Amino acid sequence: MDQSITIETANKETENQVVKLYFDPRKWSFNKTCKDNVGNRSFITGPDGVLAEGYMIGDWSNRWTEIVSETLLLPKNADCSFTFWLNGGENDRNDEVCRFDIIFNNNHEQRFSYNLNRNYIRPVKKLNGWELYEIPFRTENNEYTELRFVAQKAYMTVLAAKDVSFYKDVKDHPDPFEAERPQRHNIIFSDGFPANSWYSTRSLKEKHKCQQPDKKHQDGFGFRQGMGFPAMDLGIPPIPSFDPSINMPENQTTNVDTSQITASIKNIFDKMRADKYVSIDHLEGEVENSGEQAREIIGNALQKLNAALQQVTQEIQAKAEKQLDAISTSLESLSSACDMLEDLNVESLAGNIKVTRDEAEDLDDILSDMTDSISDIADDLRNDIEEISDHLDELRDSLSM
Repeated sequence: MDQSITIETANKETENQVVKLYFDPRKWSFNKTCKDNVGNRSFITGPDGVLAEGYMIGDWSNRWTEIVSETLLLPKNADCSFTFWLNGGENDRNDEVCRFDIIFNNNHEQRFSYNLNRNYIRPVKKLNGWELYEIPFRTENNEYTELRFVAQKAYMTVLAAKDVSFYKDVKDHPDPFEAERPQRHNIIFSDGFPANSWYSTRSLKEKHKCQQPDKKHQDGFGFRQGMGFPAMDLGIPPIPSFDPSINMPENQTTNVDTSQITASIKNIFDKMRADKYVSIDHLEGEVENSGEQAREIIGNALQKLNAALQQVTQEIQAKAEKQLDAISTSLESLSSACDMLEDLNVESLAGNIKVTRDEAEDLDDILSDMTDSISDIADDLRNDIEEISDHLDELRDSLSM
């Protein structure tokens, strides 16, 4: 253990005393046992618009990165909490590592691990793409404590935070499209999300705009007066024709240039042949670097292809939803017409018709037959509406999967 820090409390013997710890970047460093650490410590504009110091660690590659605290000497059996701001830590492939670890007495196997991605742990507050965390833990029969942040396959930024009570009057401001995005806000992008992806703020706003139901056709039914029995105008709105065409932006398509991969590997051995002597360690290092380049080229291509596929899916869903909304509007009009038929009183409509006494009985039979006929039409229409409505619900469910 390099250095110890004693955390002073008002009364270490009091069980209700909570030892509050806060992220201080100056007392953290990269874990030297990790050979692929990537990142840096720097000042960053925080969620409140004020400069604060923090660490940005990890990237989109497989480089396993850890930052560790100085060794803390905490009271035994003490309740503690650790507070910090977090940004990023997720990618759109759902295979990232974004973790906080607590290690007692250098016993890594018995560490406490907290996954800070995919809503495994609920943050205290969300503000301008940042999430405020207060992680509680108990030291049990331990004193020497080390804290770690771990990142892989996604950029993660950790920033110093004040006590949670300091932000109690700050209004929570979560991302309105959070449930639809495959990854959360990351400050390395201009608006927190890749601007050319289907889940960018611009794209999702456009999607929701297209999905608003068209109100102009909701006219219901009416009557046209004519000779004899009134004719019904059901007012069914027209269903717009389906246009399956997808306008795919050019920057969403990709081709893997395999010549870059083979050329980089061939170049290694060309360089080696030119030298009089090549060490195995040097060759191994060159091959490993080339392999990383190949993985990066393929990984970037796959990421673009996945984004293109997601965008196509979203556009198809948006177009289909528009058609389903129009069908739903028509069903509502048909249902209103069905209500009207069920409530129609034929006898009251025929109340002013004058017939002879001998024909009165025939009129009653005609009106009775007409009532039965309208009732049958209404029943058949209601069954058809319910069948179409059930099918409509099934289609909506399949689109949402």
